[in-house]
Amino acid sequence: MRGARLRLGILALVAVMGSEAVAEERRLEGEISYRYDSLDSGFADWQAQRLDLQSSRRGEPTWYGAALRERRFGSWDEGLELGAAVPLGDDWVLQPEMGRTFGADFLPEWYADLRLQRRLPQGYVGSASLRRTQYDASRVDRLALGAERYWGNWRAAYTLNVSDVQGAGNPVGHAVALDHYYRERSLIGLRASTGREEEGLPGGQVVTSDVTAFAVRGRHWLDADWALSWELGTLSQGDLYDRHGIQLGVRRAF
Repeated sequence: MRGARLRLGILALVAVMGSEAVAEERRLEGEISYRYDSLDSGFADWQAQRLDLQSSRRGEPTWYGAALRERRFGSWDEGLELGAAVPLGDDWVLQPEMGRTFGADFLPEWYADLRLQRRLPQGYVGSASLRRTQYDASRVDRLALGAERYWGNWRAAYTLNVSDVQGAGNPVGHAVALDHYYRERSLIGLRASTGREEEGLPGGQVVTSDVTAFAVRGRHWLDADWALSWELGTLSQGDLYDRHGIQLGVRRAF
């Protein structure tokens, strides 16, 4: 549960279910956020700054992107992310996403992800995605299989992640989520994960270790145009370090 993985939203369902695009006109939203993580084991604290943009309309493709800047291990990395959630009929959504880092030190040089999502009867949703992540000195391929259930104002989800880390084995991870929606577009949710995950280190090296993580987060709309997002989380990266973080963001609809 790191960095971009902690973003709010279920973009692949926007086009199908209209959860973020309740208006008939195309909706543009932007968010500025800041994250601070405190680490033990002698590691310097981390920081992250993001600018996210999203354009959505019910039944049409959702487009999103982000510019990011992160500080870890005493150095800064900058990058861009671009993606879309494209409806294929009433029940299928195709979600391609890619990211590029400039002068990468600890973040991947690039990644590409392709996700396919299918709405099923009785509020269930199934998904599968393939991702390739290229570091300077290693490559990670990941298969993610997910299942979600929607009922009333609630959403529950489970994801199985199986990775192939070049020269470092095949870590397997599990993630669960529980969200409660209120006041139409506001939400509060829990996230937890366990298993083995890869971690980028300075110089483009990648290590795998046992990971246990927990986070609570939300997005509260103050009115039709302004929202506050927040997150509190903790993560144990095996014997490397324990990390405790907070993220705050301001979101604006245009």
